[in-house]
Amino acid sequence: MSWILLVIVLVAIGLAAWSFSRGARARPQPAVSTHFVPDPKNDKVIVVEGWDDTDLRKVIDDFIDAYNSDGYPEYTIEPQKRAEKAFSLTFPKDIHPVLFTFLVNYIGYPFDLGLTGRSIVVGGKTTLTSLFVGIDPSIIGQKAILYLPENDQDHDIVYLRSASGVTFANSFTELVWRRVNDARLAAEVRQLMDGV
Repeated sequence: MSWILLVIVLVAIGLAAWSFSRGARARPQPAVSTHFVPDPKNDKVIVVEGWDDTDLRKVIDDFIDAYNSDGYPEYTIEPQKRAEKAFSLTFPKDIHPVLFTFLVNYIGYPFDLGLTGRSIVVGGKTTLTSLFVGIDPSIIGQKAILYLPENDQDHDIVYLRSASGVTFANSFTELVWRRVNDARLAAEVRQLMDGV
């Protein structure tokens, strides 16, 4: 009988490892905070290069469909074209910091669009609040950029770098910002975020 239990445990562990290895394809579970009050004058912005108008609209629509009924306040995403295959996304009704983090990742790794032959660069910028769970309280109120780490193999993590140079990572298996020493901030992301 104990060998049956061992087989069941091993299968469960294998399934859990498989679902986590799927990266952004495994849908992170929300950690909705009741303390979030949307600010129509928010400074959240995401800048992206690499998608054309049609594909970016699909990415946005798919994201809203996926995260429309998770208990988050209503939000809208407005794209503005900056250049050929370059856009800024703003949030007139604001967007919860957890969803903002998910969206940075989702733009880089959408569920239904292949990345073969494409180079997608994405970064977000916002003022840090206490809803970025796990960040050092001393950097609340600072501007920060959110981005996908250089040489990302997991596809389920977003990095945050504060104006004072402190870096945190948020794995979607934990949904908590943890301080890291290696910023893994690509030059393309730095260049994209200059002047934003």
